[in-house]
Formats: sequence, structure tokens, C-alpha cells
Amino acid sequence: MLERKTVLIRYDEIGLKGRNRKYFVKCLLKNIKRALSHLENIHFSSPRGRIFLYIPSSISLECSTILKTIPGISSFSIGVSLNPDFDLISDLAVKWIESKLDSVKSLKFCVKTRRSNKSFPNTSQEVNLEVGSRIMKILSRRGLTVNIKEAEYVFEIELGRSETVVFDNREPGLCGLPVGSSGNVLCMLSGGIDSPVSAFMMACRGCRVHFVFFDNQPFLGRGGYDKVLNLAKKINKIQTRGILYVVPFQEVQVAIRDHCNEENRVVLYRRMMYRIADEIAKGQRYMALVTGESLSQVASQTLENLAAVSCITSLSVFRPLIGMNKESIITRAKKIGTYDVSIEPQPDCCSIFMPKNPVTRSKIRFLERDEEKIPWKELRNDALARMEIIKLDDLSSR
Repeated sequence: MLERKTVLIRYDEIGLKGRNRKYFVKCLLKNIKRALSHLENIHFSSPRGRIFLYIPSSISLECSTILKTIPGISSFSIGVSLNPDFDLISDLAVKWIESKLDSVKSLKFCVKTRRSNKSFPNTSQEVNLEVGSRIMKILSRRGLTVNIKEAEYVFEIELGRSETVVFDNREPGLCGLPVGSSGNVLCMLSGGIDSPVSAFMMACRGCRVHFVFFDNQPFLGRGGYDKVLNLAKKINKIQTRGILYVVPFQEVQVAIRDHCNEENRVVLYRRMMYRIADEIAKGQRYMALVTGESLSQVASQTLENLAAVSCITSLSVFRPLIGMNKESIITRAKKIGTYDVSIEPQPDCCSIFMPKNPVTRSKIRFLERDEEKIPWKELRNDALARMEIIKLDDLSSR
């Protein structure tokens, strides 16, 4: 007979959604089913406040690895479903704890019960006491002691309306909201450290993130293209169905370099990027733009320069990193696994044309005067016409 496990999935923020909670739970459950679709013999249920998976024991590790990458899950535990019988529960607890005592001289433990089934005749505290005393009766001579505040081992019991689940582990999730519950956005992905972190943060707020990269292969080679592709694939793993738009940008940069004031170059590049991203987003009905900009981190990200680029679009511009310092952003990048790719040596598409003294407090009227010197509409339309569109799911096996 196939041995099975029960996976108890918890969500926190979704539980505060009131009348809309069913929508968010349905979205999260759909994302979980999609992420685990390649695994067989999994069954699902979603009683109030929880999601349960019933899986073969053989796929426990793989299932755990995948669940850690799904936004909307606050934590999960892999355990066993039992009848709410104190003898059955205590016997299993003793078996699990004995395996721990084989490698240590002493162990502090406690029992924690959550009783969502209020018709169960015993309170949570009574269940803790009943099960704990039975465990101690058998194992106290082997160095087992009760310590609620400093427990090294926690045996947990979930008394639900439909079933009872016991477990001894809690794995953290990404928290946040399920991808797809907040709409689609377009992230300007540069290949640096910042923008992948922004994209990740927006995915954890329920957005499906698509990406636009402004490519300059004639000057920089293919390294930047490959790096951005790897970063987009990493972020897409937690959401699926993302699209990467690769826009040839060299003609735009050359025109700005040759005809506009040197100090304004970087802001002018950014304004053209915003124009192109705006066209893509509106054409695909994406609801906002996302950038990795952090206030005053570099010359192009002062309040004045951010205002000068934001005014290009009528879409909302989300900057999740706006108040973070570089050290905090790097820490987050390492945590989500994008840092090592981001620091691969490769200049971004602005650095090769960087002026010696970029303007830090640009004036929009001066920028517009510069833009009159170039056919920016034709340049924008030509870049869009030659744009490459990559469905990231199609690359998942590469």
C-alpha cells in the first residue's frame, strides 16, 4: 500500500481579506496545483483557513522544495492524518521523538494543539496535557523534558472539522499574496542587482511580472542578453507565464549621444525606455510599470530625475526599493538567488555612453528641447517593430 503524507498549508494575509478571501484562496490553490502538476497522486482540499495536500511519501522532499517558492503561503507542514484518538496520536509522537533521542542525550519538547473543530470534547490545553503526559510516561527516563518556552522539539496537533493532522515541522513560505490576484505589470529589467529584487517583491504582492530589457548587443555583446534571460527565468519560477520583451536600443542611444547635451544623456535614455515600456504595457493591458530605482542611489535617481522620467507615462510606476539602501537590496538578492547572476561582469546599456558629469536635477523643459533634436517617435516605433518576444515558460526546461 502506498504510504501517504498530509501537507498542511497555511496562509496569513489572505485570511484578512473578508468577503474576497475565497477569490484569493482559489487563486493560491490554482497556483499550487500548477506548480505540482508534474507530480502524480496528489489530492487537494481547502477547508476554511487551510489548504491540505495528500501526497505519496516518496515526493515529500520535492513537494516541500516547490511549496517554498509559491507566494501566498506563510508556512506549511508535512505530517500524517489520524483519527482523533489519544492513543494513536501519542504512539506516533513517541516513535518520532525516539528517533531524535537516538542522537542526543536530552531533549526539551512540548505539545501544541490547534482546535478548529470546536465540537471536539477537549480543549487545546487539555489535549496538550493528555498527549504530553502519555509521551513523558514512556520517554522521561531517556532525557526528555517538557519546556514550552524553549522547546527543541515541538509536536503539533491540528484538530480540524474533517480530520486530525499531526506533524513536527514548520517550513516558512514566501508569504504575501498569490500571483495573479493583483494583475499584470511590466518590469524594466536591467541585469543589475536591483530590478530582479523589485520584480520578486511585486510577484509576492500578487502581480504577474513581465519584463522588458533594452538590449545593445552591437556595443556590449550578448553577455547582457544572456544575463537578463537567466534573471527573468529565475523570477518566473515563482509565478510562471511571464514574458520577456527584448528591445534593440542601440539606435536610440547613438541618436541621443550624437545630438543631445552630454549631461542629459542618462535621463534621456531613461525617458525613451519609459516611452517604449509604456507602449508595450498599454498594448498588453499591463496595469503598471516596475523599476529597481532607489532614491538617490545614483545620479539618475534623484527626486528631480525620477519626476522627469515618470511624467512620460500615465501608468502607475512602482518602485519597491525606493527607500532601501544598497546593502539591504544585496541581502535580499542573495536570499532570492539572483545576486550571483546579477554580479556577473557586464555593463548595462547606459554605461558605455555615460557622461562624465550627469545631471542630477534635470529640468523637463531642457530635456524636451534636447528631444526635439532627434526623431524620437520614429526611433521608438522602429525599436518596437524589431522587438523580440520570449515566453519564459517555454525555456523552463533549458
